Amino acid sequence: MNVIRHMRHSQFLRHNAVFFTGSVAVGALNYLYYPVLGRMLTPSAFGETQTLVSLFLQLSIFLIVLSLVIVNIVANYPDEETRNLFVFEFEKLALLISALLLGGCVLFRDRLQAFLHFTSSWPFVLLAVAVVVTVPFTLRGAFLRGQQRFGLVSTGNILGAGGKLLFSVLLVLAGFSTTGAISGVVLAQIAACMLILFWARRFGLRSAGHQPWKWPNMRFLMPELRYGLVVLIASLAITLQYSIDIIVIKHYFSASVAGEYAGIAAVGRILFFLTMSIGQVLISSVKLRQPPAQNRRLLYKSLLLLVGISLPVLIAVMGWPTQVIRVLMGSSYIKFASLLPRLSLAIFIVAVLNLLVAYYLALRRYGVAAAAVLGLGASCAIILWHHGSPGAIVNGLLTGSTIMLGLFGGWLLIERKRIA
Repeated sequence: MNVIRHMRHSQFLRHNAVFFTGSVAVGALNYLYYPVLGRMLTPSAFGETQTLVSLFLQLSIFLIVLSLVIVNIVANYPDEETRNLFVFEFEKLALLISALLLGGCVLFRDRLQAFLHFTSSWPFVLLAVAVVVTVPFTLRGAFLRGQQRFGLVSTGNILGAGGKLLFSVLLVLAGFSTTGAISGVVLAQIAACMLILFWARRFGLRSAGHQPWKWPNMRFLMPELRYGLVVLIASLAITLQYSIDIIVIKHYFSASVAGEYAGIAAVGRILFFLTMSIGQVLISSVKLRQPPAQNRRLLYKSLLLLVGISLPVLIAVMGWPTQVIRVLMGSSYIKFASLLPRLSLAIFIVAVLNLLVAYYLALRRYGVAAAAVLGLGASCAIILWHHGSPGAIVNGLLTGSTIMLGLFGGWLLIERKRIA
């Protein structure tokens, strides 16, 4: 009863409950995408789809970075006109970057096809189109998160995840295979974007001085771009840490092995995406002008939530990996089921790191990025040195994640002594 009473009176826990509930629904729809398509596609085609999803994470990392910057701005800037102008100018910058990525994918699609052993080059172009249409959805959703409108953001995310599943299934049934799977993502993002645009405008994102046809005002953005650069470095390190295994295996192994491993990877990442909402609520709640003790209490609550949510999942995948894979992905993907416990543990460590890095970046403690980059470097070195089997790559990911956590602990000790 005391816990329930505390949750009713804690705005932070209520926001977590709302966003977590929405994120669970989104996560369920996102992960339903994998077992459904895993059964509809051949393992080779599903391996291509998983690789495209991993590449989407890499290509859209700048959107995650800009969204974190926008959340921080909305949470800390009292002047509405300046706040909104930052959002619009960052959106123009993001659209410019995504257009350049699209042009690069068109020019180098044949090389990407050869490097990753795809049957067609056009999915890479569609992947870049998906990044373009994701720009306004992500950045205006960040504006709503900064205002702590988590229910609205969750609704938009649910529409995007549900639409992705629906459109992809219909296009795959129509015979478009990998191209249909990624085209479904594009159509879903367009539908969800329209809803988010409406809500963002309704809750104050408007500016009479906004000129969308002009180039981004880099001089105006520069103070926040310095912060964004650090966020980019740290976020890219975290994203690569939990997704690089898919790309490495797709490059070094056959299409059938990559496809079979993709099923294990899809299940192993449940922990990361299931707990991602906790960090997003934390970022919007931590404020530079709040007392340090208040910010730390929010961090401790977030860590307890993350561990409490993760433990049941870890117990399930470690105790019954084959059964979990069979239920979620089907019998075609149980070959590498023995790797699931180690992979899930590595992803759990990365989820903890993601929360800690997000917290210290929200406080603009830039040194945390160095620990993330050095940890990623350790992972890459281990994997490149020993990648003779999928098991060796998973071991490298787990070892590298542990090293990254140790580096973060070392940085935190140095930082506390410096402040003291």
